[in-house]
Amino acid sequence: MRDCDSIPSRSSSRLSTDSDHSNYSSSLLVKFRLGWSTVSAIGNQNDSYHPNVLRLSIIRSSFDHSVIALFRRLPLVIQSLVKSVVPSYFLPSRIVIKKLKPDWSDEFKNEKSMYERLLSLQGSLIPTCFGETTVHNTRALILSEVNGVEACNQEFPCLEPSEFQRRIEEAFAELAKFGLAYGDIKLDNFLLVGDRVVIVDLESVWEDTPDEIEYANETHIEHLISMYERHLDGMSNDA
Repeated sequence: MRDCDSIPSRSSSRLSTDSDHSNYSSSLLVKFRLGWSTVSAIGNQNDSYHPNVLRLSIIRSSFDHSVIALFRRLPLVIQSLVKSVVPSYFLPSRIVIKKLKPDWSDEFKNEKSMYERLLSLQGSLIPTCFGETTVHNTRALILSEVNGVEACNQEFPCLEPSEFQRRIEEAFAELAKFGLAYGDIKLDNFLLVGDRVVIVDLESVWEDTPDEIEYANETHIEHLISMYERHLDGMSNDA
């Protein structure tokens, strides 16, 4: 069997997703390898603009749930050992699969290396990366799903530009501590989560000198806030 396969989904009384995303009649059933395990999950493409991104719910049997409950009762040291062998049991119920885009090998390599370099920021400033796999015979990253709202997809009342700028400045400052700057300046790459932003799409993160990073951050923040204000103006006009 291939490392990954996808077929139209079928219902089963023995299997369940860990979260209820009710209408899967047209979804894909995806299988991929992680460690020594094969993971089955069900979901869809993120959207038509990002066909390489899949949002999935992991399918687990009653046995899987029992094993997970057992693992969670183990001491943390033992859990770490078990996780190194069967990491699939420690995946959250919802994940994001981000496949390598055609002719984007360098960007994929850079994104993977940035997740490794920014390990301490995973789960806060950036999504958590659970590793690499193969999906549809294509390299892919397994990422956590971020429960946030894209800056360009808010509902009224929207975040004030000054507060959005504060959050972006804090996020870029965190990256600067690692000698890094962020280059993919699009509103949908910044998710509003609680009182912070989470940055996605790390292909364009790069290393530079402190002076160059400071200049890049100032320029990018100015451009980003300008886009954000125009977006809010457009929403007001539509309303």
